[in-house]
Amino acid sequence: MKKWLATVLLFSLTAYVLWQLITENQTVATGSKIGMKAPDFALQTLDGQTLRLSDLHGKPVIVNFWATWCPPCRAEMPDMQKFYEKYHKKMEIVAVNLMVRDSREKVDAFIKEYGLTFPVVLDTKGAAMKQYEIQPIPTSFIIDKDGIIRDKFVGPMPYKKMVEYMEQWGE
Repeated sequence: MKKWLATVLLFSLTAYVLWQLITENQTVATGSKIGMKAPDFALQTLDGQTLRLSDLHGKPVIVNFWATWCPPCRAEMPDMQKFYEKYHKKMEIVAVNLMVRDSREKVDAFIKEYGLTFPVVLDTKGAAMKQYEIQPIPTSFIIDKDGIIRDKFVGPMPYKKMVEYMEQWGE
């Protein structure tokens, strides 16, 4: 009986150690769903620089997909700018313009009209839009400081909601 018990205990301990080693080295899957690692992108800013989402790790980010011709996108921009002015040290905003039916001139005029100072990047080929499976716009993803998607918000996000996200995921 003692040999049997010792064998069972040894087997259980070995299985537990192996399980710990396997799960310790697993990484979070990348994708556009809540709980997944946010897909990285490298897109050009309006001043010709390249912004990589992964360069922002260590700081929570609202990634907002929008276009100049979208009325709900226009509706949320004043709140985004207000939020950015107050909380940009705690939470970043990256506005991904979907260049499908936009032009650089329209984007420049939009930025000027709304006085936007947060980073705007141009998804000229629709790659980020595909990675994040964007259907309606605006759509925003709340990404924590470790690069994990914590929420997805479809439609124009009100200022109050941005503040709630910052209080939950900001620093």
